[in-house]
Amino acid sequence: MSKKRFTYLLGLAVAGAVVLAGCGGNGGYSGKGSEKETAPAPSNTVNTTPVTLKFAVHLPINDEFMQLYIEPVKKKYPHISFELFDASNFKEWDQLIASNEVPDLYISFNGNMPGLKDRGVIMDMKPLFEINGFDLNRFQQNYLDDIQYAVTEKGELYGLPIETAFHALYYNKDLFDKFGVAYPTDGMTMEQALEIAKKMTRYENGVQYRGWDIASVVRLAQPLGLVYIDPKTEKAITSSESWRRVFELGKQIYSIPGNEPSKDSKKNGLTGFTQDRTIAMLNETSKFSQMKEAEKQGLRWDVVQHPFYAEKPNVYGNSTVYMVGAVPTTKHMDQVLQVIEVLTSDEVQMNVSRSGRISPLKSEEIRKAFGQGDPALADKNVAGILKGTPVKYPIYLYREIAEPLINKKFNEFVGRADDANTVLRELDHEINQAIEIEKQKK
Repeated sequence: MSKKRFTYLLGLAVAGAVVLAGCGGNGGYSGKGSEKETAPAPSNTVNTTPVTLKFAVHLPINDEFMQLYIEPVKKKYPHISFELFDASNFKEWDQLIASNEVPDLYISFNGNMPGLKDRGVIMDMKPLFEINGFDLNRFQQNYLDDIQYAVTEKGELYGLPIETAFHALYYNKDLFDKFGVAYPTDGMTMEQALEIAKKMTRYENGVQYRGWDIASVVRLAQPLGLVYIDPKTEKAITSSESWRRVFELGKQIYSIPGNEPSKDSKKNGLTGFTQDRTIAMLNETSKFSQMKEAEKQGLRWDVVQHPFYAEKPNVYGNSTVYMVGAVPTTKHMDQVLQVIEVLTSDEVQMNVSRSGRISPLKSEEIRKAFGQGDPALADKNVAGILKGTPVKYPIYLYREIAEPLINKKFNEFVGRADDANTVLRELDHEINQAIEIEKQKK
């Protein structure tokens, strides 16, 4: 994008048009400006007024984040500085709003859009991108879609993607070598991974080794694109045939003698895989940093394409699209757009890809660079991850209510003799009850 002054629609920027709604309700604020006002013509002059932008960030604010995203902005636009806020959950957002620390821009992910919309801190930026010459054709359409349809089917574009999480199957090479079992491969179905798990689940010399930790039944359901609530009726729909299949598959995995999750939580999930090292396979999201740290302590690991359902070949779960967007009350929209320009540039996105994060850009050159800039990944099968593609991100209603209940009910199901249909009907009832209670609070 050429250097120019970014121009924004006065009606959409809502500077002065959106006011805080007070501390009632969910602690947020909302408002709409007129969308009929005429925007000023773009100028070729860069606005170099020094400004400090309040930046709410969902990603870990560490050295890698600073190098990938903050330093390039400072280099190109030295007049812009940042006050960074950790905003990895809604509680932190509510605290920012309540303390009048409403940010100018944010990095969050598509799954958070409904909650952020409730708090009045997102806006449709598509008109801003169009008038300022942002080329949306540079982005893979599925990632734009995941942002555009995260809240409604109307197609609002709340920001632009800067990186996306992947799903993969990590495995402990030492355990496979110890038991003489062939390593997992790309292109496996869920059932093929289950058979490997049976071979790798063993009790030996007083140690219980688990073949496969699925992390959660919710993640096991994601490749099928399953939702929890019917958007029209706002009633639970987890008693479907697809949910029954997922619950039964999960139970098969955890019913392998010795493969059930440990009562000691430190032996489960990512911690169990990287530190306790009694888990042979773990399906997880983008966890290279944790894996590399564990490798320094002796873990021999590798990664393959995430297992898939036979009827949806090469499809993994939700692609957690991390995106950068403006908060509608910002008084510094020019500078916010300058930041978005840099973060989505080819230069920054090449470094994103080389670091082992999936870039949302179409560029084949950038795609091929995935993981190539990190010596710690040189001998890893990172190319296998790219053989899978994410499912279309569903629109989740009452996600914060439904997911904990689903995971709780699945854990009960693993230890019960009841059939899945009975358990899932109970789950529907419990979710519906919880939704009604939530509605009564409003």
